[in-house]
Amino acid sequence: MRRPLLIAGASGMLGTALQLVASERGFETYAPEEGTFDITSHDMVPATISAFAKAHPNGAVVNAAAYTNVDEAEEHAERAFLVNQFGAALLAETAAANKLPFIHVSTDFVFDGKKAGSYSEVDEPNPLSVYGASKMAGEWAVAAADPRALIIRTAWSFGPGGENFPTKILKAARRDGSVTVVSDEIGSPTYTIDLANAMLRLIDVGATGLLHVAGSGWCARDEMAREVLRLAGLGNVDVASVRSEAFPGKAERPGNSVLDCSKAGVLGVIMPSWRDALARYVPTLS
Repeated sequence: MRRPLLIAGASGMLGTALQLVASERGFETYAPEEGTFDITSHDMVPATISAFAKAHPNGAVVNAAAYTNVDEAEEHAERAFLVNQFGAALLAETAAANKLPFIHVSTDFVFDGKKAGSYSEVDEPNPLSVYGASKMAGEWAVAAADPRALIIRTAWSFGPGGENFPTKILKAARRDGSVTVVSDEIGSPTYTIDLANAMLRLIDVGATGLLHVAGSGWCARDEMAREVLRLAGLGNVDVASVRSEAFPGKAERPGNSVLDCSKAGVLGVIMPSWRDALARYVPTLS
């Protein structure tokens, strides 16, 4: 029997993908709006999870909610930690108290990006930004609240239900006729539809602990941009490759966000390549 899923952050990009994929795969989902399921609320979280557990004692709680504005987090650290650390911990504690499995989503931004090669789960986090630090703190808080929680790190997400790198590239190309993209940031682009499928597989097999789950392969930002444009029939649009210093932001970003996902592979989760993922996603964009 498929576990019913209570999804926090259901209106976001990953939450949207989870609902789509879960429906296709026969999972019953409960996706309350943020106004009725604020993960930082001492009242809403216990009430929502307790009611869900009572109706669905075989269910699971998935946290797809997060404060994700990397640059704004530098000036709103209290809010970033409230959502990404305190909110995550409150969900994990309450899920555990109701004997429900808990799945939490984290990020490549917990690393400083200075490693030569892909990051595995045993590599030491060293975030460069407030956002990364708040997500790292969230991982630790979740693991402390529920040692059997499943914590999934992913990277460079794109998919339906939100603005993302491909949509920004297409918008800029159609507006300006050219795009300027950094060439010194590499990562593992991840289609949220594929990530959602992987998460449901891991829930099926009862996975726990820390896992990396991201698109197979890796690329630089400018390489990804060229592939997006090609797939959109805009291969003639000029892509100017620049160093990241050309786009100074409030927050420093890791230069290397490539994740080693071999541990998840042992559990049967092999993600499609980032090129394959883009080939399925870009045609859905108008």
